[in-house]
Amino acid sequence: MKETDQDQAPLGKPGVETIARRLTGELICIGCGYNLRGLSIREVCPECGASIRATLLGVVDPQADELEELSSPWIVGNGLVVWSTGALVAALAVWVLRIDEIIRAKAGMNLGIGGWVSMLGVIGLVCSGIGAMTMVRLHRRRVAGNRWASIRAAIGVSAYIPMVIMYWVIYRGVDASAPMPLINPGSQHLDRSVLRLGMFVGVVVITVGLRPNALKLAMRSVIMRTGRVDRQSLYALLASFTIAAVGDLFHVVGVLGARSEWINPIVADLMTQLHVVLVAMGSVLITLGIVNVVIDTVRLRPVLMHRGVGLSDVFETNRQKAARVDDS
Repeated sequence: MKETDQDQAPLGKPGVETIARRLTGELICIGCGYNLRGLSIREVCPECGASIRATLLGVVDPQADELEELSSPWIVGNGLVVWSTGALVAALAVWVLRIDEIIRAKAGMNLGIGGWVSMLGVIGLVCSGIGAMTMVRLHRRRVAGNRWASIRAAIGVSAYIPMVIMYWVIYRGVDASAPMPLINPGSQHLDRSVLRLGMFVGVVVITVGLRPNALKLAMRSVIMRTGRVDRQSLYALLASFTIAAVGDLFHVVGVLGARSEWINPIVADLMTQLHVVLVAMGSVLITLGIVNVVIDTVRLRPVLMHRGVGLSDVFETNRQKAARVDDS
């Protein structure tokens, strides 16, 4: 196939470095997997008829050559999945404990799973913290902006320590002394709400600390960067935690107000009911949010572990062409 003048970008065009319009690198058709190398971007795939421009839009990342190289792509990619999956395990463990409590109360069946399920939740939270450590330093080079983001991420990771301790105290300590903390909480129900508020503070620190580096990783995906898939915002997940925290705050204020008699008992009872509703609503939203984060991190993992396809990988630039001509 003869190359026309229209298929060739002019050499030395001012302003930006232009590219040849004929593919000089490997590019796999998104329709059938055919190698499109050597064809013009104006053509279609000879096998399935899919537009080559459509493949470029779906596969090539124009900014792939500009992204700073990760220090350890394999560690970061897998660590991100461990971070989100560990958090999901900790959240699901709480759901299993509450379901087990309802079964014991309604059906009189004691499955005897509380001990190991709560321990599994602790392990999940610890693993989440270990995974978060891989986001502290993403790049080899020391750049001012990267240094500040690393400091924030380190502060966020450090918040996992009190988070794990409070999770342990709630689900392996307080709940053990009140076998039915949801249905028959007993005298330590207030302590439970206070500890949950402490965990909320930990979630805030973790989210604010890790978010800058998490966004840097997400933006390495051209699909996420161009908005062609939905993204679960960490701030949206934080909003879900806030709903549950407001419920716990209502409960603390209601109980303390009723004890000191500066809140009407009817109002205190209403605040207790709001506490149950808000905590339940927040818990559902938190779990759904974490599931979405897990899906996003699983999708992002191969992007982080393998460098994206850039324009220079499939096109020959004028600079490269001039160098080739000089060599010949």
